[in-house]
Amino acid sequence: MEVLIVIIAIIIAAVYFSPFFLENLQASFPYFNSLMRIRYTIIFGGIGLLYGLAEGQADIQSLFLGMIAGSFVDFQLRSTQKY
Repeated sequence: MEVLIVIIAIIIAAVYFSPFFLENLQASFPYFNSLMRIRYTIIFGGIGLLYGLAEGQADIQSLFLGMIAGSFVDFQLRSTQKY
């Protein structure tokens, strides 16, 4: 169980810092721009999943509430970021 939490935390960090690490892979990775548009949805969904796992029961509601919060952040930041 702890290994799964560590793996999810690493994925969240990788998605958050991916613009800095994957700048030169942008042309070769076909879905890079699409992933950057929903970056916070993935991050907050992962945080919701971690919360569900830490709580003892991994219900799908925590994941979806995190994704909804991330979608709201993506929507709010859409006008300030250039893709």
